[in-house]
Amino acid sequence: MDSPVLTFQTLASGSSGNLAVVRSRRATILLDLGIQVQRDLLQRLASAGVDPAATTAALVSHEHSDHLGAFGLRWCVDHRVPVLAGRSALVAAAELHRNKMSREVPAGLLQEVRAGATYLVQDMEVTPFDVPHDVPTFGYVIRTGTGDARKTIVVATDLGCARQELLPWFTDADAIVIEANYDEGMLSRSHRHPRDRARVASDRGHLSNTQSGVFLREVIEASRNRPRCILLAHLSRDHNRPELATETVLHQLASAGRGVPLHAAPASMAGFRIEP
Repeated sequence: MDSPVLTFQTLASGSSGNLAVVRSRRATILLDLGIQVQRDLLQRLASAGVDPAATTAALVSHEHSDHLGAFGLRWCVDHRVPVLAGRSALVAAAELHRNKMSREVPAGLLQEVRAGATYLVQDMEVTPFDVPHDVPTFGYVIRTGTGDARKTIVVATDLGCARQELLPWFTDADAIVIEANYDEGMLSRSHRHPRDRARVASDRGHLSNTQSGVFLREVIEASRNRPRCILLAHLSRDHNRPELATETVLHQLASAGRGVPLHAAPASMAGFRIEP
């Protein structure tokens, strides 16, 4: 039996660390490198069957430590895995490696990608796009296959708001991975400093369950074909619960009249594997 055309699986998702693996028939790509404990990083990669020799590249969305960590970066350097990211994240990666390892990243391993351009990584087409956050941040459209077997996954976490100009990046995707970071009520009752709560809720912070649901409804209404799966990612441990996130998003999607399988990515273990 042929292997799936495209798969996506989270290995960690949330403010304590983010890591996912995307596979096609010819390539394996890591998405973000934010696990902060080396043992956890190695265990998660091993549990997902990630072979360093067969890992084609790593994509980094932005420079925050829960998406770009020293151990993930070191793993890529040790195994000569290219790291693809925007300029700001690459500068942060070079400085992080220099400070932690007292040496420079070898030439050619840090490779800049730009929003709106499409890059061929073996048989995967990778297109970064800008999302609103408090540092320069990318979402990624990942495509592979041809004809009826062509598949598209869109991944966007750490976005403070879902503006209308983002809609075309998500329309007609086979699978969507998107942030549903917080429940508004839980955030308002939080004991965190008011400045921190204001940052989370701002247009440069994170996406609430309701905002995520409203945007996903708009995506489905604008699409000719509904996505085969939606994965809610980057749920806050303090201000959200998986059942709250899925319930809120499903409530918003109900008005679109088109049911879509919906899952929430766990924070610290391998999550649901998407095979669109």
